[in-house]
Amino acid sequence: MLEIYMDERGELAIENMEALIKAFPQFADRATASALKSEGFRLKNLIADAIRSGGPSNAKWDDLNPHTGVLSRKRGKGGRERTVKNYRMVWKGEKGSKRRVRQYKDVMLSTRTKPLARLAGAVRYNYDKDLEAVSIGFIQNRGVSDSMLSLARLHAKGEKTRVTPRMRKMMFALGFPIKKTTTTLETPARPVIDPVFRAEKDTIPKNIEQKFLAAIRRYMEAKEK
Repeated sequence: MLEIYMDERGELAIENMEALIKAFPQFADRATASALKSEGFRLKNLIADAIRSGGPSNAKWDDLNPHTGVLSRKRGKGGRERTVKNYRMVWKGEKGSKRRVRQYKDVMLSTRTKPLARLAGAVRYNYDKDLEAVSIGFIQNRGVSDSMLSLARLHAKGEKTRVTPRMRKMMFALGFPIKKTTTTLETPARPVIDPVFRAEKDTIPKNIEQKFLAAIRRYMEAKEK
Protein backbone atom coordinates (compact mmCIF):
# COMPACT_ATOMS: atom_id res chain seq x y z
CA MET A 1 0.00 0.00 0.00
CA LEU A 2 1.26 3.47 -0.82
CA GLU A 3 2.12 5.86 1.98
CA ILE A 4 0.47 9.28 1.84
CA TYR A 5 1.44 12.31 3.88
CA MET A 6 -0.45 15.56 4.38
CA ASP A 7 0.39 18.94 5.89
CA GLU A 8 -1.92 21.59 7.34
CA ARG A 9 -2.25 23.38 4.01
CA GLY A 10 -3.80 20.30 2.46
CA GLU A 11 -0.90 18.78 0.55
CA LEU A 12 -0.74 15.16 -0.57
CA ALA A 13 2.24 13.25 -1.86
CA ILE A 14 3.31 9.64 -2.29
CA GLU A 15 6.26 8.19 -0.38
CA ASN A 16 8.09 4.88 -0.82
CA MET A 17 7.45 4.71 -4.56
CA GLU A 18 10.69 2.88 -5.38
CA ALA A 19 9.14 -0.54 -6.00
CA LEU A 20 6.40 0.74 -8.28
CA ILE A 21 8.77 3.03 -10.17
CA LYS A 22 11.18 0.14 -10.75
CA ALA A 23 8.32 -2.06 -11.95
CA PHE A 24 6.90 0.55 -14.32
CA PRO A 25 9.66 3.12 -14.95
CA GLN A 26 8.23 4.31 -18.27
CA PHE A 27 4.78 5.04 -16.76
CA ALA A 28 5.47 5.90 -13.11
CA ASP A 29 5.71 9.69 -13.40
CA ARG A 30 2.57 9.99 -15.52
CA ALA A 31 0.64 7.59 -13.28
CA THR A 32 1.69 9.47 -10.14
CA ALA A 33 0.57 12.77 -11.62
CA SER A 34 -2.71 11.26 -12.83
CA ALA A 35 -3.52 9.72 -9.44
CA LEU A 36 -2.71 12.84 -7.44
CA LYS A 37 -4.55 15.19 -9.79
CA SER A 38 -7.63 12.95 -9.74
CA GLU A 39 -7.66 12.71 -5.95
CA GLY A 40 -6.95 16.44 -5.63
CA PHE A 41 -9.95 17.17 -7.84
CA ARG A 42 -12.16 14.88 -5.73
CA LEU A 43 -11.07 16.49 -2.46
CA LYS A 44 -11.48 19.98 -3.92
CA ASN A 45 -15.10 19.14 -4.72
CA LEU A 46 -15.67 17.65 -1.26
CA ILE A 47 -14.41 20.85 0.38
CA ALA A 48 -16.54 23.06 -1.88
CA ASP A 49 -19.62 20.90 -1.21
CA ALA A 50 -18.96 21.05 2.53
CA ILE A 51 -18.90 24.86 2.39
CA ARG A 52 -22.14 25.02 0.37
CA SER A 53 -23.90 22.68 2.81
CA GLY A 54 -22.91 24.63 5.91
CA GLY A 55 -19.79 22.79 7.02
CA PRO A 56 -18.21 19.33 6.82
CA SER A 57 -20.46 16.42 7.80
CA ASN A 58 -18.29 15.76 10.87
CA ALA A 59 -18.17 19.43 11.96
CA LYS A 60 -21.29 21.36 10.90
CA TRP A 61 -21.35 25.13 11.48
CA ASP A 62 -24.10 27.17 13.07
CA ASP A 63 -26.17 29.26 10.65
CA LEU A 64 -25.23 32.91 10.25
CA ASN A 65 -26.81 35.50 12.50
CA PRO A 66 -29.53 37.19 10.38
CA HIS A 67 -27.77 40.54 10.90
CA THR A 68 -24.44 39.28 9.52
CA GLY A 69 -25.28 39.78 5.85
CA VAL A 70 -26.38 43.37 6.48
CA LEU A 71 -23.18 44.18 8.39
CA SER A 72 -21.15 42.56 5.62
CA ARG A 73 -22.80 44.76 2.97
CA LYS A 74 -22.14 47.81 5.14
CA ARG A 75 -18.47 46.92 5.46
CA GLY A 76 -18.06 46.30 1.73
CA LYS A 77 -15.07 44.92 -0.15
CA GLY A 78 -11.65 45.52 1.32
CA GLY A 79 -13.19 46.85 4.53
CA ARG A 80 -14.37 50.06 2.83
CA GLU A 81 -17.60 51.26 4.40
CA ARG A 82 -20.61 51.46 2.10
CA THR A 83 -24.05 52.99 2.40
CA VAL A 84 -26.77 50.46 3.15
CA LYS A 85 -30.35 51.66 2.83
CA ASN A 86 -32.57 50.78 5.79
CA TYR A 87 -35.66 52.21 4.14
CA ARG A 88 -37.83 51.95 1.05
CA MET A 89 -39.63 54.68 -0.85
CA VAL A 90 -43.44 54.68 -0.55
CA TRP A 91 -46.23 57.01 -1.69
CA LYS A 92 -48.01 58.99 1.05
CA GLY A 93 -50.80 61.53 1.08
CA GLU A 94 -54.22 62.03 -0.46
CA LYS A 95 -55.01 61.50 -4.12
CA GLY A 96 -53.68 64.39 -6.16
CA SER A 97 -51.10 65.40 -3.57
CA LYS A 98 -49.18 62.20 -3.02
CA ARG A 99 -45.45 62.29 -2.57
CA ARG A 100 -42.75 59.70 -2.11
CA VAL A 101 -41.27 59.44 1.35
CA ARG A 102 -38.87 57.14 3.10
CA GLN A 103 -40.34 54.31 5.14
CA TYR A 104 -37.67 53.09 7.53
CA LYS A 105 -37.32 49.49 8.64
CA ASP A 106 -37.30 48.79 12.36
CA VAL A 107 -34.99 45.82 11.83
CA MET A 108 -32.86 44.81 8.85
CA LEU A 109 -32.28 41.09 8.39
CA SER A 110 -30.40 39.10 5.78
CA THR A 111 -31.64 35.93 4.09
CA ARG A 112 -28.09 34.53 3.98
CA THR A 113 -27.77 31.58 6.35
CA LYS A 114 -24.78 29.57 5.11
CA PRO A 115 -21.36 30.80 6.31
CA LEU A 116 -18.62 31.13 3.68
CA ALA A 117 -20.98 30.18 0.83
CA ARG A 118 -19.23 32.66 -1.47
CA LEU A 119 -15.90 30.94 -0.87
CA ALA A 120 -17.02 27.58 -2.25
CA GLY A 121 -15.95 28.61 -5.74
CA ALA A 122 -12.51 29.64 -4.48
CA VAL A 123 -11.39 26.12 -3.58
CA ARG A 124 -8.61 24.95 -5.90
CA TYR A 125 -6.11 22.16 -6.33
CA ASN A 126 -2.62 22.53 -7.78
CA TYR A 127 -0.20 19.78 -8.81
CA ASP A 128 3.54 20.37 -8.40
CA LYS A 129 5.42 18.23 -10.92
CA ASP A 130 8.83 18.66 -9.28
CA LEU A 131 7.63 17.72 -5.78
CA GLU A 132 5.06 15.22 -7.03
CA ALA A 133 2.55 16.74 -4.62
CA VAL A 134 -0.89 18.28 -4.92
CA SER A 135 -2.10 21.23 -2.82
CA ILE A 136 -5.82 21.50 -2.10
CA GLY A 137 -7.63 24.43 -0.53
CA PHE A 138 -7.72 28.19 -0.92
CA ILE A 139 -4.82 28.72 -3.32
CA GLN A 140 -4.23 32.15 -4.80
CA ASN A 141 -4.61 32.48 -8.56
CA ARG A 142 -6.47 34.71 -11.00
CA GLY A 143 -9.84 33.66 -9.61
CA VAL A 144 -8.95 33.89 -5.92
CA SER A 145 -8.15 37.34 -4.51
CA ASP A 146 -6.16 38.32 -1.42
CA SER A 147 -9.39 39.31 0.33
CA MET A 148 -10.89 35.86 -0.25
CA LEU A 149 -7.79 34.19 1.17
CA SER A 150 -7.88 36.51 4.19
CA LEU A 151 -11.55 35.70 4.75
CA ALA A 152 -10.84 31.97 4.57
CA ARG A 153 -7.98 32.27 7.10
CA LEU A 154 -10.10 34.43 9.41
CA HIS A 155 -12.95 31.94 9.51
CA ALA A 156 -10.65 28.95 9.90
CA LYS A 157 -9.33 30.38 13.19
CA GLY A 158 -12.16 32.67 14.29
CA GLU A 159 -11.84 36.28 15.40
CA LYS A 160 -12.93 38.72 18.08
CA THR A 161 -13.72 42.30 17.03
CA ARG A 162 -13.82 45.16 19.53
CA VAL A 163 -17.04 47.19 19.40
CA THR A 164 -16.17 50.86 18.91
CA PRO A 165 -18.59 53.75 19.58
CA ARG A 166 -18.86 54.33 15.82
CA MET A 167 -19.63 50.65 15.21
CA ARG A 168 -22.26 50.66 17.96
CA LYS A 169 -23.94 53.70 16.38
CA MET A 170 -23.85 52.14 12.92
CA MET A 171 -25.35 48.87 14.16
CA PHE A 172 -28.14 50.74 15.92
CA ALA A 173 -28.94 52.60 12.67
CA LEU A 174 -29.16 49.26 10.85
CA GLY A 175 -31.70 47.91 13.33
CA PHE A 176 -29.19 45.84 15.28
CA PRO A 177 -28.84 47.51 18.69
CA ILE A 178 -26.44 45.75 21.04
CA LYS A 179 -26.22 45.86 24.80
CA LYS A 180 -23.93 48.37 26.46
CA THR A 181 -22.20 45.45 28.15
CA THR A 182 -21.29 43.93 24.76
CA THR A 183 -17.74 45.02 24.04
CA THR A 184 -16.67 42.43 21.45
CA LEU A 185 -18.25 40.55 18.56
CA GLU A 186 -17.05 37.00 18.05
CA THR A 187 -16.64 35.27 14.70
CA PRO A 188 -16.61 31.54 15.54
CA ALA A 189 -13.98 29.28 14.01
CA ARG A 190 -15.31 27.47 10.95
CA PRO A 191 -12.52 25.16 9.75
CA VAL A 192 -13.27 23.15 6.62
CA ILE A 193 -10.07 21.71 5.11
CA ASP A 194 -8.80 19.90 8.20
CA PRO A 195 -12.18 18.27 9.06
CA VAL A 196 -12.57 17.05 5.46
CA PHE A 197 -9.07 15.55 5.49
CA ARG A 198 -9.71 13.86 8.84
CA ALA A 199 -12.91 12.31 7.50
CA GLU A 200 -11.12 11.13 4.33
CA LYS A 201 -7.80 10.04 5.85
CA ASP A 202 -8.47 6.32 5.35
CA THR A 203 -9.97 6.74 1.89
CA ILE A 204 -7.26 8.95 0.36
CA PRO A 205 -4.39 6.40 0.36
CA LYS A 206 -6.63 3.67 -1.07
CA ASN A 207 -7.93 5.98 -3.78
CA ILE A 208 -4.46 7.12 -4.83
CA GLU A 209 -3.14 3.57 -4.98
CA GLN A 210 -6.12 2.41 -7.06
CA LYS A 211 -5.88 5.41 -9.38
CA PHE A 212 -2.14 4.95 -9.78
CA LEU A 213 -2.53 1.30 -10.79
CA ALA A 214 -5.52 2.11 -13.03
CA ALA A 215 -3.39 4.70 -14.83
CA ILE A 216 -0.59 2.15 -15.30
CA ARG A 217 -3.07 -0.28 -16.84
CA ARG A 218 -4.40 2.41 -19.20
CA TYR A 219 -0.92 3.31 -20.40
CA MET A 220 0.07 -0.34 -20.88
CA GLU A 221 -3.10 -1.12 -22.84
CA ALA A 222 -2.62 1.96 -25.01
CA LYS A 223 0.96 0.89 -25.75
CA GLU A 224 -0.16 -2.58 -26.84
CA LYS A 225 -2.59 -1.20 -29.43
